[in-house]
Amino acid sequence: MLANYESINQLIDRLNSLNIFEGNVSAKKLKLGMNNETYLLSDNNNKYVAKIGSALVDFQRTRLHEIEATKAGNIANIAPKVIYYEKEIAVFEYIKSSALTTREIKQKNTLQKIVSLIKTVHKEVTKYFTQPPLISWYFCSITESIKILKNKNTIYVDRLDQLFEESKILEEATGYHEIVFTHNDMVGANILNDGKKLWLIDWEFSGYNFAILDLANLSKNNQFDEEEDDFILEEYFSNLISLSLRYNFEAMKSAALLRETMWSMLAEIKSKNDFDYKSYTDKIYARYKKQLDYFKSLK
Repeated sequence: MLANYESINQLIDRLNSLNIFEGNVSAKKLKLGMNNETYLLSDNNNKYVAKIGSALVDFQRTRLHEIEATKAGNIANIAPKVIYYEKEIAVFEYIKSSALTTREIKQKNTLQKIVSLIKTVHKEVTKYFTQPPLISWYFCSITESIKILKNKNTIYVDRLDQLFEESKILEEATGYHEIVFTHNDMVGANILNDGKKLWLIDWEFSGYNFAILDLANLSKNNQFDEEEDDFILEEYFSNLISLSLRYNFEAMKSAALLRETMWSMLAEIKSKNDFDYKSYTDKIYARYKKQLDYFKSLK
């Protein structure tokens, strides 16, 4: 178990002490997240979703930021309601829905809805986010992760200087774009379909960044091809894609994979989750090098 709960019964006792449920609550683990554990809760009349986990300080994130971003998303009608929050427990409204698969995401009608959802994040959520803003800047995250990994004498120490140099090249190649509030974790598991509309969950990596970030993140998480990339870019920008925008976009996709590689390297030594981060690092690093080679071919 994460946090301070050694058994599910201990967790249930803590939940029952919160006085936010109608009758005794039961809990069923939904998944082992890469940052936290998630449970489906049930009381006499309702269902909820609970995330159990401590702050993500080593990953430059805070749980409070996630909660405030989710609240803003809820006001914008694209995120669930926050029912309760404390240091290591967050309880959210349960939305009867299913997470999108990569196959579903790649359907053009679904992609149109996802791009519209991204536009809502960028244009509407920022209106309701009232806490001090966090910059979700990949290149700062990469630099900080490299510092921590060097101090921890990681097994990847021989790669770090080269990765740092590559990040600087990618940062320059990303260019300059509109800065907006971004979700920053556009993976299918975070996009819910209730049969009528799409919702976004898991806002812990959200923050201000370039508008193309969420598009690049969506592409790299679902391994889009060039045609699919052009489709989402044209849907978002409502015009034909210039060569310079395509170049910036491929740089951001490369940076997204590099940032995820660094995150996984760091998780290998920092996370308490029962997850094979080493295999994940190897997989994402290989994807990053392939994407980087493609980006370099565009020059």
